[in-house]
Amino acid sequence: MCGLISAFYPDGVCPPSMGDLKRGLEASLEIIKYRGPDSRGTYVSPDARCGLGHVRLSIIDLPTGQQPLSDEDDSIYCVVTGEIYDHDRIRTEMESQGYSFKSKSDSELVVQLYKRDGFNLLFHLRGEFAFVLYDVKRRLQFVARDRFGIKPLYYTVSNGCIMFGSEMKTFMGLGWQAEWDVESIVNNADFCDERTVFKGAKKLPAGYYAICRASGDIETQAYWDLSYSAATATPSSSIDTMISTVRNLLVDAVRLRLRADVPWAVYLSGGIDSSSVAGIATQFLREKDPNAKLTTFTLAYVEDPSTDEFPLAARTAEYLGADLFKVEATEAKLVDMIEESIWHSEHLTTTFHGAGKLLLSKAVHAAGYKVVLSGEGSDEVFAGYWYFPLDYLRDPDPAAASLGVSLPSETDRRALSDAYHAATCIPQLSQNALSLQKSDGPRHLLNISSPLAQIPLWNFDTTMFRPEILEHTGTQGFVRCIEEGIDIRVRQNSVSGHWHSLNVSLYMIAKSLMGRTLLNILGDRNDMAHAVESRVPFLDHPLVEYVSNLPPSLKIMPIEEDQPGKWSLVEKWILRQAMEPFVTEEVYLRKKVPFNPPPSGPPKVASDQLPLQKHLKARIIQANVERLGFLNWPLIRDLLADFLEFRTFPAQGAFPCSHLQVLDLRWFLD
Repeated sequence: MCGLISAFYPDGVCPPSMGDLKRGLEASLEIIKYRGPDSRGTYVSPDARCGLGHVRLSIIDLPTGQQPLSDEDDSIYCVVTGEIYDHDRIRTEMESQGYSFKSKSDSELVVQLYKRDGFNLLFHLRGEFAFVLYDVKRRLQFVARDRFGIKPLYYTVSNGCIMFGSEMKTFMGLGWQAEWDVESIVNNADFCDERTVFKGAKKLPAGYYAICRASGDIETQAYWDLSYSAATATPSSSIDTMISTVRNLLVDAVRLRLRADVPWAVYLSGGIDSSSVAGIATQFLREKDPNAKLTTFTLAYVEDPSTDEFPLAARTAEYLGADLFKVEATEAKLVDMIEESIWHSEHLTTTFHGAGKLLLSKAVHAAGYKVVLSGEGSDEVFAGYWYFPLDYLRDPDPAAASLGVSLPSETDRRALSDAYHAATCIPQLSQNALSLQKSDGPRHLLNISSPLAQIPLWNFDTTMFRPEILEHTGTQGFVRCIEEGIDIRVRQNSVSGHWHSLNVSLYMIAKSLMGRTLLNILGDRNDMAHAVESRVPFLDHPLVEYVSNLPPSLKIMPIEEDQPGKWSLVEKWILRQAMEPFVTEEVYLRKKVPFNPPPSGPPKVASDQLPLQKHLKARIIQANVERLGFLNWPLIRDLLADFLEFRTFPAQGAFPCSHLQVLDLRWFLD
């Protein structure tokens, strides 16, 4: 929920007047008012060195949860976005200790926990959140972001003023001027590390806090990170116990996320992730009212039945007795949403994912719902993506062997890897990428293959940039950028073999694709564009911590077929076993398919242009491209001409010539 902005003027920087700072905060909040249409508030310190602003989407404690929040003697002020779960229990505990609360808001925990525990308050927070707290007496800001980066938080320094905000565009109200970071764009660093497409604007990393002191110092530090057992560690529980523990932890995660004082719903696709959330939520509803009906929303790609999951979602909804809203997505509707989605995401975009999510959230808002539960995060925790077997097959799994799991030999793993490579037919993946021998050629800083699997969607053709730009920035190093963005301790666990290669791969994807991209494009940004808060039970940190330490073969289970030496792999195996009571047999058995909308086509009349062709032709013109200053117009022109003539689309719903569509044209081209 909500959106925030803060401004902090250290010693040596001349602050504005209180009135000017307040007007700047108000201008910033106006830019992101869609994040909090219910109310807004500001705080300006008497010396005008600190200002806090907040727009509120009311979810819990509707009458008295306005922000900024403060303690009883007005020595601490705070703005919070997101939801903190299990807050009732912590509040009761603290009240028994003598702490006083002004409201029933979950966000107020941040203020009182800071008074009790200082920076250690973060250990008690469970959920998705970002906050900026100002300690008046100590003249410092304490800033933090949730463990997975579910809620966005950016920062920059402009004319000496330290700013934090839910979105970068909100800095503009305080005088910040956006400027392209061309080196970041060349390397697609927005995907790889904490840089963004704008100079000087950075993400506060997931699981980090920042301390801003009156001296002007900004210190950032991790308070939580993903971790995995040693590859050779022997599990202490049986497989049945592991299955039941996963079930109980996910059920508890869903239970906590059903707490709201407003109507809520569930995003439902055809996969096991959202179906599991819907099944568990239905059980909780029926415990209170046997006749209660869950409300679900599904995106239907009506122009291509081969990838439309609506029929499967409809069967799941019927099984659960749920109401189902069908949100139709055509190429024309998705194209109409592209630029708006990029505007909200502030991120390079190469697929229709964000546009589809924007369609969904618009429908949720129109139906009167403020909260939705989703299945995001499951693939990154339970190893659901197609490329995870590339790294699962690289190492043996002694932890699973100690449990009696039947595993393929190295010879069988090599054969399965070769067959998998032939089946995927991804030309950008060299054979070395699938080698089981870590000594077979260089793999730079991580001994895993999944960074190479990101190349088809996220890598740019170097020739798209003007030669003089590359002379300044250096040639593109997308895979190197991903690897350098990973904590050096994790790289050591990888190259030493201390962690199984699958777990290294899971870590890398959680820190790049999920944390820096999907939770941004598919999560908060395109939901909050229509004042909808999405909650992600699969990223409840007790669940993630438990699953991270399970043997790799319980996530990707090898199954020996009738013919000796022939194996198949079942992704998210332990999740399937845990969720079998909540989903249909069809969903339980179904293999994962990419959730990507294919464009329509070909046109009924060969000479007609389809929606994406028309859009690109209108927007990608020489004047616009050259105004950016770093793209190579002759190459862009030729790529566009080829697409307008032949119109071919890559796999997984990516844009053709995707680098033509990655920059938000509304920022600089109008």
